[in-house]
Amino acid sequence: MALGSTTTEIFYQLMDYNPAQKQDYLQQLKITNLALYQEILPLLEHEESDQIAELFQFTIQKTDLNDWDFSHQIIDKYKLTNELGRGGMGVVYSAHRADDTFEQELAIKFIQPILNNVLSKHALFEEAQLLARLNHPYIAKVFDGGRYEEYVYVVMEKIHGHTLDSYLISEAPSKKQKLVLFQHICEAIEHAHQHQVLHADLKPENILIDGQRTPKLIDFNLTQKVQHQVSTNMNVLAYSKEYASPEQKAGDYLTQQSDIYSMGKILTLLFPNEMPNSDIFAVQQKSTQTEPSERYISVLELRQEITRIIEYRPLTSKKNTPLYTLRCLIKRRPLQSLLASALIILSLSFSIVLVLQNQKLEQEKQIAENMMYEVTRLLFHAKGTRSAQVTVGSILELTRRRILSNPDLPTHIKQKMLLAMMTPAPKRSIENSQTKPHNASYLEE
Repeated sequence: MALGSTTTEIFYQLMDYNPAQKQDYLQQLKITNLALYQEILPLLEHEESDQIAELFQFTIQKTDLNDWDFSHQIIDKYKLTNELGRGGMGVVYSAHRADDTFEQELAIKFIQPILNNVLSKHALFEEAQLLARLNHPYIAKVFDGGRYEEYVYVVMEKIHGHTLDSYLISEAPSKKQKLVLFQHICEAIEHAHQHQVLHADLKPENILIDGQRTPKLIDFNLTQKVQHQVSTNMNVLAYSKEYASPEQKAGDYLTQQSDIYSMGKILTLLFPNEMPNSDIFAVQQKSTQTEPSERYISVLELRQEITRIIEYRPLTSKKNTPLYTLRCLIKRRPLQSLLASALIILSLSFSIVLVLQNQKLEQEKQIAENMMYEVTRLLFHAKGTRSAQVTVGSILELTRRRILSNPDLPTHIKQKMLLAMMTPAPKRSIENSQTKPHNASYLEE
C-alpha cells in the first residue's frame, strides 16, 4: 500500500480508502513512523466534522513563512513591493507595472501551493480566469493571472479603504446607508452567480469599503464554482466559521444558498440588535436557516426583500396581515396617511355632530308637541267646565306655569314659548275677534 510521503499527501489519499484499508495502513504506519502517525491521527479523527479546515490549519502551521516572501521582486511584468496580508488561501502583495508603461496600483495574490494537492495548477488558473470575466463595480477587478514556479497568482485592482467591520465602527452609517450598502453587496454576489461563480468565503474582511462608501468584494474562493454535478475534489478549503453555512462546515457540495447564508450573517453584523418582529430580523432569519431549501431561492430574491424594506413595502417572507400592510403604507406615505387620517377624523366628527344635532332636534320637537298637546287639552278641559268661569288670563297663567315647570323642555324653547305668549296679537286678528265674538265665546260659557 504505497502512499505519498508528506502528511498532506497521505491524508488526502487515506480519505479515498475504506475503513478497513485505512485501519491497516495506520497500524503499519504506527510501527514504522510513529511521529508521522501522530500527525495524521488528529486529522482523521476530525474527518467527519471539520476535516478540511483542520488540514489547512495544520498545513499553515507547518509551512515556512519565509518561503513566501516575494517582497521587492519582479515577477513577469510586475514589481512587488510590500505584503498586504496573508491567509489560508495565500499571500497578497502590493505591486505595480515593472515596465513603467503606465502607472497602476495593483494587488497580486499568490495561491498556496498546497492547493495543488487538491486541484491542479491548471484548474486553479482556470478558476482565476473565470474571476477575470466578472465585471462589476462592486467586485475587485481581476486584470491578469499567471504561474510563477509552483505558484499560481492573480493580479487584481488595489482597493484603498476599510474592511466592513472597521467601516461600521469608524463611519457609523445610518440605517438606510447600511441597507443600501447591503443591496450593493447583493448585486455583486448576484452578478457572480450569474457567471457560475460562488464567493464561498464571504466575511467582513473580504468586503472593502472605499472612500466613496462603495463596497468591493475580494478573495473569491478559487476552489469553488457552481456545478450541476458533485465533484469530490471541489470542497471548500478556507472559510470563516462564523459566516460559513452548515453545509460548508460539513464539507458538503455548495450551492448559491451557501452564499445566501453568509449574506444573512453579514446582515446580522450590520443590524445586530433587531427586534424579533422587525422586517430586517425576518430577512436575517430566513437567510440563515439550517436547511438550504428553506432560505431564499436566489440572491435576487434576497435583494428584492431589502428593496421592500427601504421602500416600506410588505415582505414576501412575512405573513401579510391587514395591520402589517397598513403599517407599511403609513411608513411609505406618511404625509398622505396623515392627511387621510385627518379627513377620516373630520368626517367622523361631522357625522357624530349631525347625529347628535338631529337627536336634539327630534327631542325638542317631541317635547314641543307634548306641550302643545297639554295646552290643547287644557283649553278643551276649560270649555267643558261648568263650575267656574275660566278667563283667557287664567289659561295663559296656567300655561306659563306648565312651561316653566316642565323639566324636559330646554331653556331656549321655554323662552321662545313665553315670548310668543307675551307678544300682542296682530291688529287684523283683533278686528276679526271683534267681528266674530263667537270664536271665543266658549271661554265664557
